[in-house]
Amino acid sequence: MRIRKPEKRKLLAGLLCLISVYGIGNTAAYFTENAAVTNVFTTGNLEIALEEPLWDPDEKDGRDMYPGYSVKKDPTVKNVTPDKNGKEPCYIRMCVEILDESGSEIEDEKALSLIYQTIYYDPSFEGGEKNGEKGITEGRVPGYRLEELNGYSMENPLWEKDTIRSTAGKLIYNYKGLDGSGILDTGEQSTLFTDIVIPTDWGYEDIKRIGAFQLKITAEAIQSTDFATSKDAFRALDEKIREEMP
Repeated sequence: MRIRKPEKRKLLAGLLCLISVYGIGNTAAYFTENAAVTNVFTTGNLEIALEEPLWDPDEKDGRDMYPGYSVKKDPTVKNVTPDKNGKEPCYIRMCVEILDESGSEIEDEKALSLIYQTIYYDPSFEGGEKNGEKGITEGRVPGYRLEELNGYSMENPLWEKDTIRSTAGKLIYNYKGLDGSGILDTGEQSTLFTDIVIPTDWGYEDIKRIGAFQLKITAEAIQSTDFATSKDAFRALDEKIREEMP
């Protein structure tokens, strides 16, 4: 029997994490993956998966990056709750932490601004088109100027930045979906962004300013049942995460 009082509800929640390590040298960069997916906690029937289907470190994706370089990087979360457990719709959010080489949050506003300029969502990734032309192409020669990239957003429009919880170096996005409900049903998936691009406009000083950095991407999910809105659900999830902390 489900107990409906919020303070007594048994929450079904999950959290997964991917860490991508970026290193930028004098005039080139390497982009490597330390991408073991870690289950931090799961309870009940709810299960999620966080993957990057088009990112292939075995093919040296992202190594020796330079101004003009582009590579597919597509953090995708899916509700993979087994059918035998019945439907378990959920609310999903993703967190993108921009960290330095040691794992501390980057506070340099100029460096953060430059890093923002490398992350893009390409609508053609999911069948859309932009101005009648295909979108960002991995490995295009020549590369992309900032002027060409200005028409692309940083994130998928199906996701919305959480301005209350986000900071300059920790960006939190809530899934809102096509209908605005924010519910990701069993078997459904969504991608936050699709490409990492180093603009051809960048010079030595831009590369040097960024240095080595990491992107730590975390996906969190909580059951949508018994919550009136995603805001209510995420407040409950925040409380549960605090309880789980040592």
